[in-house]
Amino acid sequence: KSSVTAPTAPVDSAKAGKSASASVSLSLSPKSGKSSGPTPTDAAKAGKSSSPNASKSGKSSKAGEYFMAPFSCPQKCISGQHYELSSHILDDAVNVCDASNAYQMWKVHEYGTFLKFESVAHNDEGMCLAVGEECSGLLGLADCNDPETKWFETGGQLLSASCWNQGTSAALSVDADCKDLTVDAGSSDDPITRLQTFMLLESDFIQSIIVPSQAPSVSLAPTTSAPTDAP
Repeated sequence: KSSVTAPTAPVDSAKAGKSASASVSLSLSPKSGKSSGPTPTDAAKAGKSSSPNASKSGKSSKAGEYFMAPFSCPQKCISGQHYELSSHILDDAVNVCDASNAYQMWKVHEYGTFLKFESVAHNDEGMCLAVGEECSGLLGLADCNDPETKWFETGGQLLSASCWNQGTSAALSVDADCKDLTVDAGSSDDPITRLQTFMLLESDFIQSIIVPSQAPSVSLAPTTSAPTDAP
C-alpha cells in the first residue's frame, strides 16, 4: 500500500521577519540592481530528489524536487539565481545543467489542478516561478501565495492560470537563444512549439549528462590493415 506525502505548503507571506517586497507583483521595469540571490547553505541538497511516484486513487503525483529543462535547449536547465531585487524578474534564467546547483532545483507543489514551482535555493523566502502583471515579457519569482504563481501542466507545456483568468492565453516559453524565460501570449490559432515545451528531470538524470568535452572521441576515418608479405 503506497503512502502519500502531502506537499509542503508555501511559506505564509505574513510570517515574522519576511520582507514585504517579496509579495510585490512582478513589473517590467528596466533591468537594474541585479542580484545573485542568497547563497544556499547546503547546495548538496540539490542532489536529493523526492520520489515523484506517490499515488492517490491511481493518479501519479508530481510533487517533489526536480530540475526544469526547456526541451529546445539540450543540456540547459532553468535557474532561479539571477533576479532583480526591485522587480523580482529573472535574468539569464537558462544555464548549463549542474546537478550540484541548488538554484536549478524546483520544488513542485500540487494544488488540485494547479502546480507551483518553488525555488529550492530561495526556500526560506517562499518564492515561486511567476508571470508578470501584463502576462508578457520575462518570468520572475514571486511570493508563492500570489495567484501569478499558478500553472496548468499539460504533459509538456506550462500554462498560466492567472493570465487565462484575465482573458489572456499565455504559456511558459524560452527565447531562441536559450538565455531567458518568457511568457508567450499568442493568438488562439498559434501552434504549440518546442520553445514552449519543458521537462521535469530528476537529479540522477542530470548527473548522467555527457558534455562534449567528456564524450569519447570517435574517428570517422576508414581503417586499413597493414600489408602482409605473400608466402
